Order: sequence, then C-alpha cells, then structure tokens
Amino acid sequence: MNQDALTLAAIRDELAELLVGGRVQRVVRPSELGVGLEIYAGVRHQLLLSAEVDGGIALSDDRLRRGVDERAPLHLLLTKYVLGARLTAVLQPPLERVLRFCFAGAQGGVDLVCEVMGRLSNLILVDASGTILECARRVPARINRYRTVLPRRPYVPPPAQHKLDPTEIDGATLQAALAGADGPLTRRLVQVLAGVSPLLAREVTFRALGLREADWPLEQADLQRLCVVLQEFSALPATHQWEPTVGLEQRGDEQVAVAVAPYRLTHCDAWRPIASISRGALLPLAAARPFDPYAGARTSLEALLEQHVDRIVARIAALERANVSPQDLEELQLAGQAILARAWDLSAGASELVCSRAEVTGLAEDGGRLLHVPLDPARSPVENAQAYFARYRKGQAAAEQVPERIAEAREELLFLQQLQCDAALATDRPSLDAVRAALQVAGYSSGERPVKPAASSGPLRLQTRAGHTILVGRNSLENERVTFTQSAPDDLWLHARGVAGAHVVLKTAGVAPDEEELQQAALLAARYSTARHEAWVSVDVTERRHVHHLRGGRPGMVTYRHERVLTVHPAQEDAPGQGG
Repeated sequence: MNQDALTLAAIRDELAELLVGGRVQRVVRPSELGVGLEIYAGVRHQLLLSAEVDGGIALSDDRLRRGVDERAPLHLLLTKYVLGARLTAVLQPPLERVLRFCFAGAQGGVDLVCEVMGRLSNLILVDASGTILECARRVPARINRYRTVLPRRPYVPPPAQHKLDPTEIDGATLQAALAGADGPLTRRLVQVLAGVSPLLAREVTFRALGLREADWPLEQADLQRLCVVLQEFSALPATHQWEPTVGLEQRGDEQVAVAVAPYRLTHCDAWRPIASISRGALLPLAAARPFDPYAGARTSLEALLEQHVDRIVARIAALERANVSPQDLEELQLAGQAILARAWDLSAGASELVCSRAEVTGLAEDGGRLLHVPLDPARSPVENAQAYFARYRKGQAAAEQVPERIAEAREELLFLQQLQCDAALATDRPSLDAVRAALQVAGYSSGERPVKPAASSGPLRLQTRAGHTILVGRNSLENERVTFTQSAPDDLWLHARGVAGAHVVLKTAGVAPDEEELQQAALLAARYSTARHEAWVSVDVTERRHVHHLRGGRPGMVTYRHERVLTVHPAQEDAPGQGG
C-alpha cells in the first residue's frame, strides 16, 4: 500500500459511511505490526490497519486471521478498550497521512491513531486525556528526541508541514515556491506543496501539460493550467467526488496494476475504475518503474563508475594482503636468525626448527617460549635463512610504501563514491554531464569525447521558517563552492556521517539557529547522501571554521573536527508531517 493524504481522505469518507456506529466484535493480530478489527455495522466489515513499511489502511473481503500467535501489548489493550466498543468517528487532520479512529466503550473513550508514513508508520492507542496507552512502534528519545512515542507520554501529532497549502495558492505564490525547489516539475511539486505525493504530482502534471514529466521553468500559461488542476484536486476532500481507479502499465503483451488512487490515473498507460478505494488498497501491485527522462545517460554513467569502483576495491584488497605487520616482520627476521644460530644442529632434509626464543632474542622473558620455524627440506640451512631474510626485506619495503598506497586508493574510492552519489541524485542533464566531466578531468575517461556541461543552476538554496538560508551542494563542485566560497566561518556545516553525500551549510548571519532549523538542515544532508534510503542516518554538524580541504584531495574532499551528531530519518516521502 502506498497511501498519500488524498487517498486517506477518500478512505476516511468511505469508512465513515460504512463503519461509524458499528461495534467491534473481534481484535486480531494479522502481522507483527498489524491490527485487524471486525466491525459489525449491519454487516461484518474487516478493517486492516498496518504499521509495516508498506502498510496502511484497508478493508478486506476475507475474514481476518491471526498471523502472529503472541499477543503484543497493543493488542491486549485494544482487547480491553476497543472490543465491544462502538466506532463514533473517523477523523483526518487536513493534508496529513493520519487517520484517527474514535471509540466509545465500557472502559471509556479511546482513539486509535493510524499514521501512514512508510518506515515511520505507527498505530498509537490514546486515552481521552491524550495520553498514549500503547503503540505498535515505540520511539524513545534516543531515536527521536523531538517526538517521543511511548506509553504514559502525551500524544504529540507529527510536526506540521512547512509547505504551501494547495487549497490557498495562486499563480505567483506557486511560481515563487517552485523556483526555490530543485529538479523536474513533479519533484518540485512534492517539495513545496503539502499533501502532494509523487503519484499525485505526475497526474497533476499530465492533466495540466499532457506530459508525465516537465522541466522547469514553465511558461505562464502552463503555470496557470497547473494551478487550476491543483485546485481541482484540492477540492476533492470537500466535494467528495472520488473516482477510485487502478493504474495499469503495459509490459510486453500484458497490462499490470502499478497504482491505486481515488481519482482517474490518466498518466498511466491505461486505467480502470474500482468499486472501493479501501478494498483497492489490497490489490497486488507490480513495482512501478518511475519515469526517468535521463535513464540512458544515467545508466551508462553509473556502469562506468561501478567499473572503476570495483577496480579500486580490488586494488585495496590486494594492497592489504601485501601489507605486513610489524609483528610479522619481527617473526621473519627472528626465523632467519634462529636458522643461522642453529645451523650446526640441523640435519639434512629437516622440515622444522624448534628452539627457545630466548636463545635467539637474548631476552629473559622469552625463556619459556618456543620458536617454531618451518623449513624447506630441499634447501640448506643458509638458503632457508636467506629466504626468510629476503621476505623480511620485501616486507620492510612494503611496510614503507603500502600504507601510503592504501591511503591514496581509499581517497580515490571516496572520490568515485561521491561521483556515484552525484549521478544518483542528478535531476537534469547538466548535472549528469558534470559528473562525466569530473571523471574525464580525473583521467578516468580519456578515450571519450570531452564533455562540456551546461551551466547548472548552482547549489540548492532553501529558506527556513525563521529566515535562515540553507545551501545544499548536489555534486563535488557545488560542495566545494558551498563550503569554501559561499559560507562564513561561523555558519554550520553538515554532512551524512561516513558516507558520500552533499555538503550542507546552514547560514547563521551571527544568529544561532533553533533546533527545528538544524533538524531541517540535517534532513537535507541525509536525503542528499548515499544513505538516503536508510531508516535512520547519523549527520555530523560542526562550525564551518572546523572544515578544511583534504591535503591533495579533489574538489569537495574535506576533513573536519569538533562535530556533534544528529540522527534523522531521510526518506522524503516518509518524513513525518509531509503528508505526501
């Protein structure tokens, strides 16, 4: 299930009509993070609520079965408070991916809050005073100090969205907001408009422009059409004129379902109506392939980068195998010395020498330790000793050269991994060309025709609610510019910890930013990194004065100190309060 705010609004309407006034007859645990409620309202309805990553809210035609034998604390409390209770209301905060199911029973009134947010999804049982009784996912302060979700704590809704309300926009406001975002049009719509998911953004773009994707900027007439279509969709929760459909994609000789929505999915290859959006949520969907207008250029570039990364990884492994530790060097030298010292006692064809270490080292503490030296029976004692000394000298030379060569190779690997990140995050052709040009400058693509990338729009520039500017470098050159040209020493610098990614600068102008602004900047650092698909990402933050060029490093390669660590959830679609 992939349910955005508009889909949940349609589900709310449907469930309110079917279930409100009904009584809960069964509570089951169909999955680890799922809740099943059988509600009788004239007929039996099977309501499925899930906090799994791909979960959500649905009505099932089949009687819900227990999928997990053990009763979780949440299910025990649901049995106490909800079993036998009546459903009195189904509520949704505007433009949020949250539904609140209100129950009245013998134990008093309780609400079951269903937050449909991908990796952050949760089911939270709240009493009449707003105190959390139990939840499917417990979120302690060490994971999220801004919003703790634990029993006996007050329920705090997901943070408010810092986006435009699509019901209140006009052409000028929309144009200004989209101009401050980045990427193609659909991505910009998701970034700036509350409640707009990638699926809805594609449908809006297609209805307004006849395209599944469009570049920015738009002609004024196109912008006005976009506003009109957005307003039509924004009015649906008030007009209730839902048209549940399943979107189909042509794959070879067959059509497969790739999306479900409460409106006609005209941007898909085909679509067909369905009777219920709540039941349609359980339709098996094939993985939809997102439209990428630069797929050809991106794929060839990623293949080239992967080839060079694999080569460097293999080189590092070979160097590490060739590296000899000081302890191993000492043992080689000691073996050669022991053979010479006991050569008179070695019989022809001997395969091993065993003697006291103290006899060779002259150290009293080695008196009780034996030295075992393997020998080549085909060699004389002197030849065996010379072989050990030769290995010792070779190891000595390696010990002097290999660590430096390993460090150089690892630095080269970091550079290539950063370019991999740049290619993955590129949203236009100039950004992809910039990555290929960087490869050519570094000598990786000498046989290709030189690439001259078109001028890019520069680092991403965003404003916090308090008016501070956030700069985001989306490739190596932009990282260099953001960190060393466009920032001041007292600005805050952020980077995802231990992975390739963007340099993010929160400009302070001498005024300390608040925690909300710092969190916003940290989220950007996580999202513009190779860890962007992880559930949680550690982000380093320090003053820009503590960031320095890596000696001999390429553009954007730095060292830093005096950092502290923030932990954030990077997924743009799954971030709390985004509603898309």
